[in-house]
Amino acid sequence: MVDTTLSYNPDIAIHPGETLNDEIGFLNLTQVDLAKRTGLSEKHISQIINGQDPISPDTAIKLERALGTSAEFWNNLQKNYELNCARISAEQKMATEIEEAKKFICYSELVSIGYIEKAKDWKNKAENLLKFFGVDSLLYIKRTEEIAFRQTPGKFDQLSLAAWLRCGEIKANTIKTEAFDKKKVREIIPEARKLTLHPDFGKKLQDLCASAGIAVIYTPYLKNTKVSGSARWLGDKAVIQLNTKGSYSDIFWFTFFHELGHILLHGVKERFIDYKGKLINEKEQEANDFAADTLIPTSEYKVFLKNRPLTKQAVKTFAESISVDPGIVLGRLGHDNIAQWRQIAGARGRLTITP
Repeated sequence: MVDTTLSYNPDIAIHPGETLNDEIGFLNLTQVDLAKRTGLSEKHISQIINGQDPISPDTAIKLERALGTSAEFWNNLQKNYELNCARISAEQKMATEIEEAKKFICYSELVSIGYIEKAKDWKNKAENLLKFFGVDSLLYIKRTEEIAFRQTPGKFDQLSLAAWLRCGEIKANTIKTEAFDKKKVREIIPEARKLTLHPDFGKKLQDLCASAGIAVIYTPYLKNTKVSGSARWLGDKAVIQLNTKGSYSDIFWFTFFHELGHILLHGVKERFIDYKGKLINEKEQEANDFAADTLIPTSEYKVFLKNRPLTKQAVKTFAESISVDPGIVLGRLGHDNIAQWRQIAGARGRLTITP
């Protein structure tokens, strides 16, 4: 009789067919003999011995009666074999995941902003990344963000961008919003615009937009993404994700209203990622025009430009007249090459975003 004490080696998975072959040899039986004793076909016996078929519970009972070895023994052999196969497969898969994890140059940044746990070795880092992205394999990341990458030509790190977008997705799922209402969105625009004058606008803007069905997310900048903002839909919820890098008032508010323009003007199945150096197509131009005209009405801007010289006091007075932060006017003048950036850089205010 065979020794029923199983030795465990995680690097080896021994099919129970090998033990069955040893057992019938010990009893001086052939596969044909075993087939006659059990009623199983010779082909099936051969396939078990060659590791092609498992020993089912029904077969285990037949073997118990034919060979005198308990059905539990055969069942345990089969279970341990399957468990070892799964463990070996998992280890092999983890080796692949570790190699993929090493490509995430943003890992330490994700730790610093609290979206992922610190880890000492790459195996734990890979496991943390799998949990962070909510995927079975890091190989799926490029697949899940394929549209975003295809629509975002240029030099940037795809995986860092995917991580930045995932941060927004995780945060958006924690924000409760009303059902999206395009009419309501248009109604809150004047209030959103007034918030350009409030230093503590962060939470107010989120609450205001949530009332119209939009989740506004503030995500720290991740290196090598070049991203400034994104507009997309997660289910029925519209999401505007904004980068906090630099936080100049003109850049931040233009980006916000640009993304809002995408939400209002373009399809719910589309997603937009805006970054430095992005090519301007028709929809991007529409969003640009929406943001520019919302912040500084074109008709009033034209009148303002007729006044010369365009001093800092003139800018301040004009900004007050249209109820926006003066930095937004300065940014517009710089963008339109009416003022040099080095002349206005010191006068443009920086924001502290506290959601």
